[in-house]
Amino acid sequence: MEKIYNQCLNVSEKNFKYLNLSKQRAKGKVPEMEVAKAYSKLLKDSLNQNSKLIDIGCLGGHFLFSFRKRLNKKFYYFGLDPFSHPIKAAKKIWKNDPNSDFKVGWAQKIPCKNKSFDFLICSNVITHIPSIIKPIKEFIRVTKKKIILRTPIHDKSYRIQMVHNKKWWKYSNIEPINEFDKKGNPRSFEYYDVHSKDYMSSVIKSINKKSKIKFVKDTFFQKKNINNKKERKNIPTKVINGMQITDLLIVPNYFVIIEL
Repeated sequence: MEKIYNQCLNVSEKNFKYLNLSKQRAKGKVPEMEVAKAYSKLLKDSLNQNSKLIDIGCLGGHFLFSFRKRLNKKFYYFGLDPFSHPIKAAKKIWKNDPNSDFKVGWAQKIPCKNKSFDFLICSNVITHIPSIIKPIKEFIRVTKKKIILRTPIHDKSYRIQMVHNKKWWKYSNIEPINEFDKKGNPRSFEYYDVHSKDYMSSVIKSINKKSKIKFVKDTFFQKKNINNKKERKNIPTKVINGMQITDLLIVPNYFVIIEL
């Protein structure tokens, strides 16, 4: 199993189903994500015409669709994704938008100069990264004003791995009998980590002591929109008793707002 930064490369690289959903959202052909609407609200009073924003894990640029629709500001948007096929798709979709660009790159090594952007957003990414120290260092390095992360946060940290086999995950070639190696380690997996507020704050402060950190619980959603039967994600999120659930996991999503 090929890995980069201890992440199984084929988990997302071959997931064209989710990419196609992102492309349809970027074109306005399927409903926007609730989190894209939330980011629009959180950024509304901060962005201006001259702002520069980077989106880490942009896929086909579906957040940009929401921003252009809801913010009515022609700020510069830069989308970064680790795989080439989402970037090719995004460049094609947004070829007539002069204030946007897209590039292949990893959160652990952003291909941009220091303080290139006023704002950085990163949604549902660092939960899948085994060590958040390098990404947060990079986020702070390239950002001048504000970082907004959306990720599961709790009072305790949890290391969670979703283990693949080809019976249910078509992007894997692992037989069920071979899910784990002889040492008991999963052969193909995806992290779904939850970080504690204390750990997250400590990491941020160790990199930038002057940063101001605010945790805002993600309540910016309508249950009916998340529980939409037309949602075509591989593992759709559902809302049960006010909590977001992915498969059998309760996902305590927060916006971590870092002012630099």
